[in-house]
Amino acid sequence: MVNERLGRQVVRYPDLAIESMNLRSRQLEARELAFARALESSVLCRWRTLEHLVSACSRRSWARIEPSLRGALLAGAAQVILMDSVPDHAAVDETVEWCKRRVRPDSGRFVNGVLRGLIRLRGEVIEAEDERARSWWLHRDVVPLADGRALGLGRKTLPDDPASRLAIQSSIGDELISSWIASAGWETTLERCAHCLMTPPLMIAGAGGSFEVWTGGLTGLRERLAAEPGSRVQDPTAASAVESTRALSPTCIVDFCAGRGTKTGQLAQVHPAARVLAGDANEERRCELATAFEGDPRIEVVEPRRYGSVLGSVDLLVLDVPCSNSGVLPRRPQARYRANRRRMKSLRTLQRQIVEESIPLLAPGAHLLYSTCSLETAENEEQVDWLVKKFDARVVLQNRIEPEGRPGDEGSGYRDGGFHALLTREPIRSHDESC
Repeated sequence: MVNERLGRQVVRYPDLAIESMNLRSRQLEARELAFARALESSVLCRWRTLEHLVSACSRRSWARIEPSLRGALLAGAAQVILMDSVPDHAAVDETVEWCKRRVRPDSGRFVNGVLRGLIRLRGEVIEAEDERARSWWLHRDVVPLADGRALGLGRKTLPDDPASRLAIQSSIGDELISSWIASAGWETTLERCAHCLMTPPLMIAGAGGSFEVWTGGLTGLRERLAAEPGSRVQDPTAASAVESTRALSPTCIVDFCAGRGTKTGQLAQVHPAARVLAGDANEERRCELATAFEGDPRIEVVEPRRYGSVLGSVDLLVLDVPCSNSGVLPRRPQARYRANRRRMKSLRTLQRQIVEESIPLLAPGAHLLYSTCSLETAENEEQVDWLVKKFDARVVLQNRIEPEGRPGDEGSGYRDGGFHALLTREPIRSHDESC
């Protein structure tokens, strides 16, 4: 199943499907399903690293290998390079047999040769305390791992150019790496890339403002959340955006891009006296919102352009706009590869359209919270500057948060990257007041 799914992803790359992590099958037992999820996640998070290493062991160029075989090779490579719990013979034999059955009988010899070549290329695991593991970006024969260790290679197959090598080692698109180096410098880029190697923890935000890492499984998570009303799955960075509005006293709040409602619930908790309206352009997410807040008398799910009853009377407008996701790449593997100028231009246009469509909802002197999970100035500070000039607004506060945590760190030290700004539009004074 994973091989087939990855074969379809090869055709889509670099625009990997967002739903690719949602593996469900009645044919798989729980243990098999967990392995399938872990395997697919490993490939999606380290796609460029695996593709580079497979290409180094193949006489065919990557583009000339049919997509179904590329998907299988990525899955086999992930097991050989990243999943040391899988025996080499099992990874090779199962991949070869699948290709012979599902692609073509004569493909087995080629796949076997590539994967055996990967095994020969793979060197010893380098412990986290070793200098080569701590400075992996300096070495053409070192692949960093999520737990702080690294994998040595039998030969220097990684690119000589430092930026290109960093992109392959951390599995991030070249354009995003170049953008980070130009806007934030090499050291910050290196910190961001190291962070992207981590396996992100599941964080629970408590009703009292505390955060904890959850490792107890899905069933236990439901019980844990039910036992503490007001608790939710949320990273501290995402929570900080709404927390920045705590000093306000709104009576009417609109969460215009509510998604699945995490910030909606937090807004209701932080501002218990307010009426909260939540909407989203996506119909499926609106249905999820309606289910999540069914029976809650203070939260109303609204369809797009159905805010007429609160036009000009909203005290707090929350715009958690669609963005590049560059601050949450460990959680959004599909966003690692698709960044480019065309996409950024499209996102900036969409963000401004959302602002222009929603800002008439604001009452005089009301506040607007603009937030993203992006690290890009073009989506953050530049958009705030535009908003200030376009709508005669004033910045109350703005905060860019760099991601925290490196491979080998405790999950409690993990934090997503992101940005939020709180703005206000001063009431228009009458002629008499201005004299």
